[in-house]
Amino acid sequence: MSAMDIIEENKTAITKDSSNVFSNAQNVSGLNISVHPLVLLNISDHYTRIKVQNPNLKAQESVFGALLATQSGREIDVVNSFELLHSRDESGKVTIDKDYLVMKQEQLKQVFPQLDLMGWYALGAIPSVSDIHIHTQFFDINESPLFLQLNPNSLTANGNKELPIAVYESIIDIIDGQAQTLFVKTQYKIATGEAERIAVDHASRPSLSADKHGAGGSLISNLTTQRNAIEMLQMRIRILLEYLKDTEAGKIPVDHDIERQISSLCNRLPVVNTKEFNAEFLKEYNDVVLTSYLATITKGVNSVNELIDKVNFTHNVPGSLMGGRGPGSRKGKARTFA
Repeated sequence: MSAMDIIEENKTAITKDSSNVFSNAQNVSGLNISVHPLVLLNISDHYTRIKVQNPNLKAQESVFGALLATQSGREIDVVNSFELLHSRDESGKVTIDKDYLVMKQEQLKQVFPQLDLMGWYALGAIPSVSDIHIHTQFFDINESPLFLQLNPNSLTANGNKELPIAVYESIIDIIDGQAQTLFVKTQYKIATGEAERIAVDHASRPSLSADKHGAGGSLISNLTTQRNAIEMLQMRIRILLEYLKDTEAGKIPVDHDIERQISSLCNRLPVVNTKEFNAEFLKEYNDVVLTSYLATITKGVNSVNELIDKVNFTHNVPGSLMGGRGPGSRKGKARTFA
C-alpha cells in the first residue's frame, strides 16, 4: 500500500467518523465570541508538554481542557483555560473527571468570580463522534458549552499561516426520529488587552541570552521585528492592489464601501513629493548628522586628552613640581615630545 493510499484511507475514516456530527442548519445564535491569546498559549503549552514528555503517546487523544470566559448578553470573551483530568475505557471512550472539574471550578471562582466555565478544548482537524461524547458531559455545568479545537498539524501543511483553531456551538436536532447533539461552526475573533499584547510580544521575541553579535542580539531582534512588520504591510498592500485590479477588470463586483475605505486610507498617507517636505527632511537630516559629528569629535578630543595626560604622567621628570599629582594634572615640569 502506497503512502497516498494510506492518506486517502485516513481521510475516508475521518469523513465517516465525522459525517453525522455536523448540522447543515445556519448558525443563528447571534453570539459574538472573542478568544484571547492566553487561551491559545495555554493549549499550545499543554500540547507541547504532552508531546515532549511522552513521545510515543498520541497527544491529540490526551489533550483536554476547560475554557473560562465572561459573558455579557451575546458577548462572550474566552480569557483563560485549565487542563482536565480524564480516563479512557477499553472501547476508547474518554470520560472527564467531574470531581476534579468541580473542584477546579470552585477554586477559580474564589480568585476570579467573574469567570464561568463556558466550554472545553481539544486537538484535531475536525470534530468526531468521540468529541460529541465528551461534549455532552459538560451539559450538567453549561447547557450550551463551546468547543474550541486546535489543529497543530495545519501550520506545517501547505504553508498555511492562519490560526489553526475553530470554535463550535452545539444544537439538538432530530435525526431519524431521535434527538442528537450536533456541532455548528461559529465565527470568532482574537481580542487582546494591553497586558496581553506586552506578554505576547515578549514571548515572540528571540532569546537575548546569546552573544550580542549572535542571532539573539537585541539589534537582530529589533531588525527582525521591523522586517516582519514591513513584510506584513507589503502583503496587505498587495492584496488591496490585486483587489482593485480585479475590480477594474470586472472579475469581481464593485463594492463602493470598500473603495471608499481604500481611498480614505490612501488620503491619510503623508505627501512626500513637495518642496516643503524635502526642505524639512533635509533640515532634520542635517541636524542628525551634525549631532553625530559633534559626538564623534567630542569623543576624539577626550581620547587625545587622556593620551596626553598618560604621556605626561609616564615621562614626568623626578623631583619636579608635578610630583604627587595625578594624571589629570597639567601643572609642573614634564618632558615635551615632538
